[in-house]
Amino acid sequence: MFVLIGGTFDVHPDDKEKFLKVVEAVTAPSRAEAGCVKYWFSASLEDSNRFHLFECWKDQDALDVHFKTPHLIKFREDVGKLNLTRDITRYTAEELK
Repeated sequence: MFVLIGGTFDVHPDDKEKFLKVVEAVTAPSRAEAGCVKYWFSASLEDSNRFHLFECWKDQDALDVHFKTPHLIKFREDVGKLNLTRDITRYTAEELK
């Protein structure tokens, strides 16, 4: 059973460049993790200060490992210093065959 994480970050315009640097720092090492199936951020087409997050992990164990990695811990610390709101949800899914 896959574990999906999806949601949005609404970033204050003054912190947008900082947010993009934080995202850049976490993306490559997250994608390189053994349990990562998909991991990306994308900019909203409707709101230039909104960013979408989508993650797919092979299972809950893989996500638990991800939560303990230095790059995610740093991401959470850095994001916590920025003026933004987030709406993130965890889902489980099965692969369509």
